[in-house]
Amino acid sequence: MALSDLAVFQEYAQTSMTELQDQAIQKFNANSNGGIILTSLAHEGDFSQTAIWAKIAGLVRRRNAYGTGAVSALTMSQLVKASVKIAAGTPPVEVDPGMLKWIQKSPEEAGVVIGQQMAEDSMADMLNTGLMAYVAGVGNQATNFHDYSATGTCSLAVLSAGVSKFGDRSQDVVAWIMHSKSAFDIYGESLANSNRLFVFGTVRVVDDGFGRPIIITDSPALTDTGPVYFQCGLASGGIIVENGNEFTDNLETSNGDENILRTYQAEWTYNLGIKGFTWDMGNGGASPNDAALGTAGNWDMIATSHKDLGGVLVKTQ
Repeated sequence: MALSDLAVFQEYAQTSMTELQDQAIQKFNANSNGGIILTSLAHEGDFSQTAIWAKIAGLVRRRNAYGTGAVSALTMSQLVKASVKIAAGTPPVEVDPGMLKWIQKSPEEAGVVIGQQMAEDSMADMLNTGLMAYVAGVGNQATNFHDYSATGTCSLAVLSAGVSKFGDRSQDVVAWIMHSKSAFDIYGESLANSNRLFVFGTVRVVDDGFGRPIIITDSPALTDTGPVYFQCGLASGGIIVENGNEFTDNLETSNGDENILRTYQAEWTYNLGIKGFTWDMGNGGASPNDAALGTAGNWDMIATSHKDLGGVLVKTQ
């Protein structure tokens, strides 16, 4: 593989990853009704902090039209919301030049294959990590958590009970994300229902009957020992994942072995935020691992109302 071939390999790896990821991001944002927002936005440093105005409690009072006397003043304040930068990358991948020539494959093809697989796996990583953080944060708020795991499996009635946590703002929940086990429990219930609450097509639930799409993914974040399963009822912007545009890759060749060795390695970052929560920079720290991201205590609620959080969480068998 000539030096020009090395450049071609890296170009195709990075380009195919970027193009496929952009396409997947657009498709996912549309399908989730904006419940999970995947976007590209570069951030400096370990955290991205945004100041938002806090809701002023007691802003409207009852006034005595015939009275006199001082009235206590209220103070405007701001809340600081922090998302956290997550570092990701690949291990070294062997792309030995002799192997490519042996099997008569071009560096362009090898680059495209690696780029496509990086795009798919990095999207899955962003989704799984976002769901893990959401389950940890929202599941730690009793006001937004409906635990049905001691009673039974997922059903339309259970989802309705979960979304009722938002009360008069239940329409703010725009999408459900759940494990296939939960979805098939709903299928079974609906197929046995003579009223046919759903239109299936090829036996496929389209939404929850109220226009909220049901997105099925067997993410490890949606199941736990028991086993139990989590259904995430996301509000708009419930989970925000921002691709950091900090992609770096390297192709390295070394001698001294039986065959010439060549490895490819890449790394990148993305920021993760949960609506209504801030990343606890003191407890959670910088460049967190999965254990830290899935720890409830590292996601601090800053929203004044539980209806301003990222959504609701339902737990079932």
